[in-house]
Amino acid sequence: MNTTYYLATTYWVIGVNIIFLFATLWLLRTGRATRATKTTFGLISIGWIALFHFVFSNQLFLPIDISGGSFYALTLTSAALVLGFFYLSPLKKVFDTVPQENIQLVQGLRVFVACGFLMEGVLNVIPGWFSIMDGFLHVFSGFLALLAAIAVVKNERSQNMFLWLANMVGVLDIVIIVTSINLFVWEELGAFHNMQYVVFYTGVLLLWFHFVSISKLLKSNQ
Repeated sequence: MNTTYYLATTYWVIGVNIIFLFATLWLLRTGRATRATKTTFGLISIGWIALFHFVFSNQLFLPIDISGGSFYALTLTSAALVLGFFYLSPLKKVFDTVPQENIQLVQGLRVFVACGFLMEGVLNVIPGWFSIMDGFLHVFSGFLALLAAIAVVKNERSQNMFLWLANMVGVLDIVIIVTSINLFVWEELGAFHNMQYVVFYTGVLLLWFHFVSISKLLKSNQ
């Protein structure tokens, strides 16, 4: 693997995390979050992104030979804990007031994730077949999210269908990618690859957006 290409794509994935940081702050603003909530979220996010880069670029805390199965369990446990924290925190009430179309618009930003992983495939930073699968899934899920946002804004009769489709494909996208990283391309990537940067920040945020969107859908059908 060319170290220059790897470093360049590492900066890209860090940039993707920052894009989703600002997108989440925008959602918090539309949900009329307090300044303290937005500031706290922003500072914690910046600290987490910086700490994660320091730890993973220096291969700290985790055994370098950790198995894919063990890391998979760590990934799922970490995501569950963060989602549980979000649900029990003031963020839950804020996101309850965020419009569906705004959530879907932010999901559309997945195209930036797709661009990064397609670049990594071209530069041989990740396996080519995995890059194509990953990129296609993110583009497709982002495109469906944008269609869902348009349907909601226009108050189309099919809006619920598009919302369910976008959410189901989006969740499936994340599950497939995370599972593939840990079970199918683990020998090529390992625990400290820069793909993990997105998994442990943007990926969790996307899951939260899906949870919020699906919750709104279920309430609207009651």
